[in-house]
Amino acid sequence: MKTMAPIDIHHHTIDRLAFINGFIAGIALYPQVWVVLANGSTAGVSTVTFGIIFLNSIVWLFYAIHRGLISIGIASVLNAVASSILITSTIVFR
Repeated sequence: MKTMAPIDIHHHTIDRLAFINGFIAGIALYPQVWVVLANGSTAGVSTVTFGIIFLNSIVWLFYAIHRGLISIGIASVLNAVASSILITSTIVFR
């Protein structure tokens, strides 16, 4: 039976860059979340688009867990949370 890869934090420059990029990629949707929550309007927000982003993030999260890739895991969790907020907002504010 296969086991999941352990989380291994490397200290190379590219690994540090990947970690930072995982965080930056993960917060990319939050300006949209802020606009929707601040305005209380989801005009122009596509539920289907954010549904696809949510499902994609879940797949990448499972892959990150399987491979022990923390940078991808960070981005996946943050994107899944943001997209779920936007999906919920389209239901609440419409």
